[in-house]
Amino acid sequence: MKYLLLIFTAVSFCSCSDSFINHTLQYEKLGACSNEVTPIKMLSNINGEKYELISCLDDNFDGKNYSVERKGDSIVVNFPNTAAAKSSFKLTLDIDAKPVYRHIILDGREVLIGQEQLLDAK
Repeated sequence: MKYLLLIFTAVSFCSCSDSFINHTLQYEKLGACSNEVTPIKMLSNINGEKYELISCLDDNFDGKNYSVERKGDSIVVNFPNTAAAKSSFKLTLDIDAKPVYRHIILDGREVLIGQEQLLDAK
C-alpha cells in the first residue's frame, strides 16, 4: 500500500508539467523570391514574442504545414521546402512558451533572446 501511494504521488507530480508552446502564424504572399536576406523583427509582449520575417517558401504554402519544436533552451521553427516553384512570403509568428527559451531558429536563421540582446542594443 505504501508503494502504491508513492507511485501515485510520483505520477501525479510528473503529469502536472506546466511547459507549453503556443503559436499562431499569419502569412501573406508577396510575389517572386529575391536573394536578399531581410532582418527578422521581434516584438516582445505580455503573451510572448512576435516575429516578422520574409522567407522564400513553396508557392503553395498554406500556413499549416510547418513545425515548432523545443530542443533544450531553443525553439526550432521549420517550414517545408519541397516544390520547385517558390514565392516570397511575409510571415508573422506569435510564440508563447514556458519554460523560457534563449534561442529561436526561424527558417534556418538564429535569433538570440534575452539579456545578451538587450546589452547589444544599448
